[in-house]
Amino acid sequence: MIAVRAMLIGLTVAVAVAFSLPSAAHKAARGAKVRSGTITLNTTAAGFILGIEWGSGTLTLNNGRSYRLRIRTLKAGVIGIESITAHGTVYNLRRPSDINGKYISGGAGITVGGGVGIQILENSKHVIIELKETSQGLAAKIAASGVSIQLR
Repeated sequence: MIAVRAMLIGLTVAVAVAFSLPSAAHKAARGAKVRSGTITLNTTAAGFILGIEWGSGTLTLNNGRSYRLRIRTLKAGVIGIESITAHGTVYNLRRPSDINGKYISGGAGITVGGGVGIQILENSKHVIIELKETSQGLAAKIAASGVSIQLR
């Protein structure tokens, strides 16, 4: 049990370091974030060691135009099933299609009935998505995720 706990703590630290260093370097290189709009996501996640998450969302730009989204995620280090609703802010879009791409994320959490969390995603076009999540279900995760977001 102690070995498993130590491994989980080590993995959490490794994920945090791995995702914070590139992000800090990108922020220094590109300067300030420019708010482009908001995003709402509704997904379902399930897994045992490896997990998947699927769902949809809406991107609403500052000018009021809305775009439907498709969400797909592959996670490593998750067990259980949960329903997730997330709302947040999108930065650095030059055009709506810049939302398309693969995003990297990492984190840890437990959902027993209900839970909350935050997540920051960034793609290769330097689009940043800051999300606040609420979840329902029964799940535990110490996960690194690859999130795919596409305009429908």
